[in-house]
Amino acid sequence: MNSKEVGRVGLLTVILLLFCYVIMSNVLVKNNKDFFSPRRNIFRVNHDRATYRYDHSKINSVNSTHLPKVLIVLGTRPEGIKCAPLIAELKSDYYRSRFEVIVLSTGQHQQMLRQALIAFQQKIDIDLNLMTHNQTLSDLFNRVFSEVANQINIIRPNLLIVQGDTTTALASSLASAYHSIPVAHVEAGLRSFNLLNPYPEELNRKIIDSFAKLMFAPTTFAKEVLVREGACETDIFTTGNTGVDAFYHHQNRTYTMKNASILRTIDNFKKNFTSEINSTIILVTMHRRENFEYLSDMCRAVATIAKEHEKNVLIIFPVHPNPNVKHVVFNSFSGLNNVKIVDPISYEIFGHVLSQSDIVMTDSGGIQEEAVSIGKSVILMRMTTERPEGIYLGTIKQIGVLYDEIVQATNLELINVKSKNRTLKTNIFGDGQASKKIAAIIDNYFYQGHRPNSKCTTKFRQDSIARAVYSNLNASIQTPLSHTLRRNIINNLTKVRSALTLNELLKIPSRYNVSLKTDQQFAITAVIGIYRREGLIRRWIEALLLQTHPPKEIWIIYFASPIPHKLNLEIQETRSLFANGSNHCNEWCTQKKCDTSNNSSNGILSNCIQQCLTLCKQLPSMLFVAMGEMQLKYFGRFQLSLQCQTKYVIVFDDDCIPQIRYFETALHTINTEPYRGILGTKGTPASESYYYGPVSKTNQIIEADVVGGSWFMESEWVKLMFHDKMQSWNTGEDFHLCANARKYANIRSFVMPVDANDISTHSFSNDYLSISDRGDTTGRVAGTASSRRHIVNQLWLRGDRLMDSYKKSRPALLVYAETNNDALMLIENVRKQMAKLSGSIHFVTSNVLKTNLVTSEIKKMVVSFHDFMVGRDYGSDPTPITAAAEVLYAFDMVMQGTQSTAILILGSSSTGTLFALVAAAFLRNIPIINIYMENSVIDVRTAEAILAMSSVTIRVFGKLAPNSLETEQLNHILLELYQ
Repeated sequence: MNSKEVGRVGLLTVILLLFCYVIMSNVLVKNNKDFFSPRRNIFRVNHDRATYRYDHSKINSVNSTHLPKVLIVLGTRPEGIKCAPLIAELKSDYYRSRFEVIVLSTGQHQQMLRQALIAFQQKIDIDLNLMTHNQTLSDLFNRVFSEVANQINIIRPNLLIVQGDTTTALASSLASAYHSIPVAHVEAGLRSFNLLNPYPEELNRKIIDSFAKLMFAPTTFAKEVLVREGACETDIFTTGNTGVDAFYHHQNRTYTMKNASILRTIDNFKKNFTSEINSTIILVTMHRRENFEYLSDMCRAVATIAKEHEKNVLIIFPVHPNPNVKHVVFNSFSGLNNVKIVDPISYEIFGHVLSQSDIVMTDSGGIQEEAVSIGKSVILMRMTTERPEGIYLGTIKQIGVLYDEIVQATNLELINVKSKNRTLKTNIFGDGQASKKIAAIIDNYFYQGHRPNSKCTTKFRQDSIARAVYSNLNASIQTPLSHTLRRNIINNLTKVRSALTLNELLKIPSRYNVSLKTDQQFAITAVIGIYRREGLIRRWIEALLLQTHPPKEIWIIYFASPIPHKLNLEIQETRSLFANGSNHCNEWCTQKKCDTSNNSSNGILSNCIQQCLTLCKQLPSMLFVAMGEMQLKYFGRFQLSLQCQTKYVIVFDDDCIPQIRYFETALHTINTEPYRGILGTKGTPASESYYYGPVSKTNQIIEADVVGGSWFMESEWVKLMFHDKMQSWNTGEDFHLCANARKYANIRSFVMPVDANDISTHSFSNDYLSISDRGDTTGRVAGTASSRRHIVNQLWLRGDRLMDSYKKSRPALLVYAETNNDALMLIENVRKQMAKLSGSIHFVTSNVLKTNLVTSEIKKMVVSFHDFMVGRDYGSDPTPITAAAEVLYAFDMVMQGTQSTAILILGSSSTGTLFALVAAAFLRNIPIINIYMENSVIDVRTAEAILAMSSVTIRVFGKLAPNSLETEQLNHILLELYQ
């Protein structure tokens, strides 16, 4: 455990003591004659009201004294539900002879708790009946603490079990700890990392876990939380969640209450549809205290969904008994027939309602676990959550509490939820065996002995802190992520998307389908750049009008063309053919667009022709032409594209004439989650060593470094192309667009699949190569090949993530310096050790033109050399903020391109650009090795900030370079980082 971890534990201890002090101060009175306050009478009344089914006389009986006693303390309905399967397991025939189990209820949810246990054929042995009207949290805490302490004195348990994060759990566990009785915490390690949200649950569970002896973490994520908080790893067990056990238990039971009103409502709704695909049931729950101020907006969002989908969506809303909640809910859904507001649903029925639902909208905790366990989509209406596992694994979407976000997310989920190819992980929170695992662990605890851990002893922890604070080696170390984990993180950022066939691609859920072709959010502007190829304009216009999803606007552009008069004549002839009143529209629609030779019904054919004629006659208002004598080369069409008003734009080379379903296919693809990127006709690695697309006939979608021929994208992305300085205006527009989209927006580039069985989806015609040979194809024009190589080299120099970067497997270290002496010193000190590790060294600086770096010398010592080129784009001195921004973007690309998993710096140089680089590494969880020359600090304030973010700091006093001992220490650190 490092110093920061111990500091956190110490702080938590102080909070705990203060908390207990405040609590007990409410019990003590100022009059010394009577030690207890008048609240003592309340305790006595409650004690007298307690119900006992447990025979206390058994405590001293011969038969019971040899068995360990396990006291399970419950207070609320959720605790009852989640502990019921555990109680059943602990009281089973096998464990009955192993230990004695007593179930105690504080009565926090008295009736609902009792009903929950009855559903599992379990009962309460001792009911303290502590609930009072309008009680405060502190009042309840005082009563639970005192009365549970009394029961502990009577029962003398060997282990006390609590569940979750309730006031009952906290007060009972503290009472147990004060009697030196070990505490077992079921559902340990849940954290929102916000003490006020949820309140007081986050505080409660943190305090319990700070002293619990056995911690049953539901997931690996929860276990990692506990480890990072300083809990002893041998006290933590990943068991799954007992709530999932409870849910599966009821799911597997034969249900006999099919006539329940809510289930009849669901059945009647489904009978109105011939297929379940056409109907959707949404289950809504809201009850969180911290969401009350947003409740009206949340209800308004659900009401909007109900109105927009009145015919095919049924919303089930069990309303919380809180009168304030009820008032808002009933007012919000007045008059909406497809919203069924019901009383809280009993647990026996709730599971069946959940299984019948398609989408769950909730701010609850337990429902997330239950819904995910049977593969239901969950929209989480909370600002924070202590169950983030489902969010990271894609089964839960955390939306928040704002109206627009809730509506947008739910509408998207309504599109995706019925996809046949959609599979959601179901065992995130457990496999239904958590209770059995916990029982076995408790049995092992009593009879096999708890395994000690030397790393959890006082001496080990204090020694580890002392080594960091007082070490004569002058090094302080923060434990970073393992090399394997860091490598996987970088690799996942860089790894290309899966290569799917067209059929596989079309099965992925998408926000788009062709029925939405008139929706303005999917409108397209098609931009065709023409130079010297003639005889294509009419063919282009017809190809675009034939699309199953036609463009909203068509822009034809040509600049400095050697044949402007011919192109102008082609445009005039095409305009006249499609002019209003022309017979060409009738002939074209019947022969090409609608094909009267097929067997379509007269109604369908008539409708097709009518739509076609309308579109045909709109051509004059759709077609725009831009021309001029200025040579704008390949960039002009993209510069004009900045002005388009539609969400999507596709820029074409004039040799890529799309087939009738290409726009439809491209819109589907760009509206999927994994393939939302720039879609091209052809593409290649940066080395241009292999070409995907029309030439190779690649039948899969391929992620590439650069795409061309056509570029289908969101129009806002075009501006990314012009973010950096152009290395050449003669060529390379494709490189600049794709590289900058990658760098500034994490937008990938893909070559669309060439499906031999469906040419209608191609973005080019059968005579593509013949057309291409008649014009200026990139790479064939004199001088463009060398210019393209120069552009690629400059992009790599500045930092670029390439499609094959993720394949690098050697350990990689990135060295940063801004002077030649610093660079040589840092590299020289790690060369031998990195060689032993079969690793590679990469070098980067802020702006080589403003340093004294001898690049030729450094390049001999490293695998790759990089230059962030800070301030180079505009030829000016950037402010510290703009310089930092440039470093942040470029650093990410260098790290991904080199697959480096650690960086080495000279922290004492303390420049603004170094600070930015360290901040970027810190955000990426990349270890920072800081060689810190104490007598050479340039800016103390910046240097201290860099020190705070550094993972490892080696302090060097009064010298220009580390000595042999410090170099040996550096070698040891590298060994630790890359093992």
